[in-house]
Amino acid sequence: MIPEERQEALEGHGLTEAQDGFVLSLWGFQAAMRTARALRGQGNEEAIRMMALDASDPLRWEYARAIQIEAFSIEIHRSRI
Repeated sequence: MIPEERQEALEGHGLTEAQDGFVLSLWGFQAAMRTARALRGQGNEEAIRMMALDASDPLRWEYARAIQIEAFSIEIHRSRI
């Protein structure tokens, strides 16, 4: 994957890179919450707990960021195969 494709993939998941890690955009948070709702519907205990938190709770945002980082990582991995 060339750098431009990597950057496009980051943006596609609502992520930007900062000096200390990935930063989640509002769009990325919303996309992650759609994923979390689907996981909650499948009975995923972690998703159930996180979705019960207030949207402004930093832990909920961190969970959303982790979902998007995982999706980004999967996309990067698939592009190298």
